[in-house]
Amino acid sequence: MNFTQHNHLVYSLGGREYSYRETPTEPFKVRLGAVDPAQYKTSSYENELRRTADSVYKEFGKDLVVFLSGGTDSEIVLNNFLSIGVKPRCATIRFAGDYNADDVNEAIRIAHDKDIKLDIIDFDVKEFYRSGLAKEFGDQVKCSQITYLMVYYNILQLACPAVMGGEALLTRQVKPASTSWYYTFRENEDASAMRFSNRYNLPLVNEWFSYTPELLLYYLEDPDIVSLTTQNNYKLTSVSSKNAILKRLCPYVTIKKKTHGFESLLAFNYETYKALGADHVKRLEPSIDGIPLETALAQLRAKL
Repeated sequence: MNFTQHNHLVYSLGGREYSYRETPTEPFKVRLGAVDPAQYKTSSYENELRRTADSVYKEFGKDLVVFLSGGTDSEIVLNNFLSIGVKPRCATIRFAGDYNADDVNEAIRIAHDKDIKLDIIDFDVKEFYRSGLAKEFGDQVKCSQITYLMVYYNILQLACPAVMGGEALLTRQVKPASTSWYYTFRENEDASAMRFSNRYNLPLVNEWFSYTPELLLYYLEDPDIVSLTTQNNYKLTSVSSKNAILKRLCPYVTIKKKTHGFESLLAFNYETYKALGADHVKRLEPSIDGIPLETALAQLRAKL
């Protein structure tokens, strides 16, 4: 099963690819495949987004479902499919209590503007947790993030290949003696999408913006990313810079505030995180979630 093109993005635990943590001291490692020199010299960020849509559609087929959150990432994913002449089935999750009403309304607007049918899935996320279902489900894929679990659960109900989107996240690690940046791929969150796919044999793309090595390298070499990660500044992640960068790279996206339903449920989200992961094997080894940015760039550029 391909999670990225030719599975160029791989994580391992204790040397086992796409596995579960079995002991607290097993190293969590991430590696990236190298770009194709000819492809990289002649392509572009926009072309690689289209190539991702084409590759995913050819592999998943017409039954795939795109989860449209209403955010920038999912809007770009939808536009990528439209750019190759495909109108995918789209779905958005609406929380009981209207916690994410703004996001749902934005998803509805995007679908209307693009003439796309949008399935609205009503879901009681608090009941999902309090019933014990989230805990049971999370134990199966070793994920304690209820934001991920609720999407996985609904993908399982639909029983269709799916696209979540994801993002190319960069995180700053601050230590007493040095400061360094990492391409962040999180054991408990991002990696759980691959564990979900393998366990339930349901194709799922959660690394859209890292799907081809060329796409990821174009992003990491973007001048604003280079500036963010090489200049002295106060930022600890790329999150607050991402939307402006993507707007420049993909001018068709609409400006939107950074919201999601769990910003109205912060205390609840914190409560669930502790409880859902209580029985999971804790990580005591010193590795971090991802790969040092310099190492990531070296791996991607290995054939250049």
